[in-house]
Amino acid sequence: MVNEKTRQRITVSLDRESLKSVSSIASENDVSIAWVIRYAVDNFLKEWKEGGQEQLLLSLGKDRGSGRYE
Repeated sequence: MVNEKTRQRITVSLDRESLKSVSSIASENDVSIAWVIRYAVDNFLKEWKEGGQEQLLLSLGKDRGSGRYE
């Protein structure tokens, strides 16, 4: 596990439905929302490194000025 002192704090914006789902998962497993997000990122990166994720599926409708996808 990573030492707490080596972690960097970031801000992540989620839509209401995603936050509701992440919050529910955290509550059901008696962990924090941050823990669920770290777990998801760790698993995504593991899959990426193993070649299981060859490309990101990004929407072409991105509003480049706002950083939001529509």
